[in-house]
Amino acid sequence: MCVAVEFSPDALKRGIPADEVFYAMLHGQFWDGWEDPRPPHGPTRLWVGPSRFGRLEVIAEITPPDGVWIFHVMPLRQSTIDKVGQQEQEEAT
Repeated sequence: MCVAVEFSPDALKRGIPADEVFYAMLHGQFWDGWEDPRPPHGPTRLWVGPSRFGRLEVIAEITPPDGVWIFHVMPLRQSTIDKVGQQEQEEAT
């Protein structure tokens, strides 16, 4: 299967290389439906994973069947940890 991955111009502005982003995505956890999509964008997914730069948060728009548009990459923030914890609690109920 071939997947088309694109980065927005701002996604890598913090100096985190694309290979570290891919590593975090492949070795981390993900959550579907992260934040409300903004038209014309589709469903989003959050990955939290390891890298040489610490844990990263990566948010991408998923365009079935094979499109991934990465528009947010940065070191993991406490606010994201808090949101993920809240989302996990809601899914458990």
